[in-house]
Amino acid sequence: MLSCSFCEEDYGVTYWIAELVNSFTNLAYVYWAFKTLAPGESLISTTAFPNLALFVVGVASFAYHVTLKYGTQICDDLSMFWVCAAIIYELYTIDRSPTFSLVFGSTLTLVLGAISAAHYSMYQLWLHNMTFGLLVTAIWPRVLYLIYHRFQGEEKSYWIGRFRVGGFCFLAGFGVWLIDGAACGWLREMRSSLGLPWAFALELHGWWHILTALGAGYCIRVTKVLTKRSST
Repeated sequence: MLSCSFCEEDYGVTYWIAELVNSFTNLAYVYWAFKTLAPGESLISTTAFPNLALFVVGVASFAYHVTLKYGTQICDDLSMFWVCAAIIYELYTIDRSPTFSLVFGSTLTLVLGAISAAHYSMYQLWLHNMTFGLLVTAIWPRVLYLIYHRFQGEEKSYWIGRFRVGGFCFLAGFGVWLIDGAACGWLREMRSSLGLPWAFALELHGWWHILTALGAGYCIRVTKVLTKRSST
């Protein structure tokens, strides 16, 4: 089953890859998954669940844009849920008891597992968008709250600055994602006029990948700092 595609022309560069730019810009997720590992951590460390989840996002989205198959699209969609869930778990269990962490993690897993199963079986785009929006909304106020209450002076100013950069990246990514869908005809005409390789700069869904990967990287980085601070 073939899924819907994006504004990038399918198989426009090579027969082997459906969307070249949309595929390889997912390497940004993989890069930030490794870039934000703490010294001594690996992707399979028990303290690196957000990194592993972000790595899976990159791999799943790469597979989807290479093939444009329904199965890989579902993997791409669901990986977005679970990277948010991994960050949410870390943020909301800081300094909480093991019992609370277990209950919170189990509840989050059950609820998101049910939503993931429903999305897989019915593929309702509104369900995906609403769930992803709620998960992101659960992240940023908590990050901001923890920064204000756990950092002081220059350190607080530094992380507020990083928070703003990360937030701007998410908003800019969402903006170019909307433009990619709304102005696809114009974008294709402009890319045709420019020719390769300059046309790649107007593949806006690829910029969505890069910008959201950057935003997620900042979020994981500050989450790790907060988690480390709570354990000292």
